[in-house]
Amino acid sequence: MSILGQAMGTQKARKRNDFYPTIDPRAVQALAAFLPPGTVYAEPCAGSGDLVNLLDALGLVCDWAMELEPQGDCLRNRWPIARGNALQLGAGDVGAATCFVTNPPWNRPMLHALIRHLAAILPTWMLFDASWKHTQQAAALGPICTDIVSVGRLKWFAGSKYDPPDDCAWYRFDARAGSEPAEPTRFHFRRPPAVAGAQLQLI
Repeated sequence: MSILGQAMGTQKARKRNDFYPTIDPRAVQALAAFLPPGTVYAEPCAGSGDLVNLLDALGLVCDWAMELEPQGDCLRNRWPIARGNALQLGAGDVGAATCFVTNPPWNRPMLHALIRHLAAILPTWMLFDASWKHTQQAAALGPICTDIVSVGRLKWFAGSKYDPPDDCAWYRFDARAGSEPAEPTRFHFRRPPAVAGAQLQLI
């Protein structure tokens, strides 16, 4: 079943608030080259905190997490996920965070509203379908998209044997006043997995 198809309303009804927990470690491995250990961030669409838990392994520091309808009571007993609407956040709410990192709802109207709102506050990394960049809707947001990082297919359901058909990517948006738009947007290809003792073989 395609997560994108559900988000677009072309397949079975999607979960409430587009809640698909980020449980696949491959999702954050692609960010390691762009967010160094010690980076302080906020997660405004935290769900049950799965993405935060994965980012812990990279040494990133989550200052706070928020969700419209939190799906978990806490993040490893650190602090509760706050209840709130990311579209109501302001510059005075960011705390120590230097960027947002989130897997937002893929529903297009909500996704686009979140991109515009959050990117005007802090640089914003979002994980969603890689095909978005090919849509006409994406063109209007292209000037504030600085980077696209290829991720590939991810598992969204614990115990699932197969990867869903949708490829994913991280998108970085920055619409802050005075920020310089990337022209053109930088695209970063997937890196081969590091394997001990592996050698590059030309064929």
